[in-house]
Amino acid sequence: MSFSRIIIVAVVGLAATLVNAAAQVSAGSSFPRLRESRLPAQMPYAVGGGEVVLELAVDASGTVTRVEQLRVTPPYTEQLAEAAAAWRFDSARALTQGRPVNVPAPVLVVAAIRPPATYSGPSLGTPPQTLRQPSSRLPRVATLTMPAYPPVAIGSAYVLVEIEMNARAEARGYRVVGPPSGFDSAALAAAREWRFVPPDGPDTPERLFVYGVLGFREPVGAARRPPR
Repeated sequence: MSFSRIIIVAVVGLAATLVNAAAQVSAGSSFPRLRESRLPAQMPYAVGGGEVVLELAVDASGTVTRVEQLRVTPPYTEQLAEAAAAWRFDSARALTQGRPVNVPAPVLVVAAIRPPATYSGPSLGTPPQTLRQPSSRLPRVATLTMPAYPPVAIGSAYVLVEIEMNARAEARGYRVVGPPSGFDSAALAAAREWRFVPPDGPDTPERLFVYGVLGFREPVGAARRPPR
């Protein structure tokens, strides 16, 4: 075998090794997935709706150790940040020396709270303020759609939706987390309209989860329906 052929074979072998290693990292890596959650039982008083984006730092045990406020709308931000701080997750996993181990990882939480108005459109209240973008391992919000208030619903409520994505921030599935309610269909319809920019950090797993909080404020002057 000639010297040049030996070099070519060695390069091909090295490339195959790198591809196999990358495939192992992708297969053995994962993002945190929500295991336990709670949402505020009541909404704070506000004349308008809002948007909130949070980045949760989740440690290797699945505990939230820090809540970073990325986009804020008072008074919803503090209320949702306090609730998310108590969530628990199934830990993220990564390969270390060929073995899967639990590792810390960030989680993105996005909230859209509908103002107490019958029709969509500009409303009173404090406009959302973006403070910074999430870390490079997380997708970024491109567009948010406010939920429509269901015609047969009563009162105000939050709905938590889990959005499963691939590494290109393309949604692969949606599910409501928590007990069923009359707001679930409207929450899922709005979440399906949301769009995200893919993460640009290294070693992003092919499967990740973003959590959406859809808030429904009862329209001002809405007629109360008698209980059945």
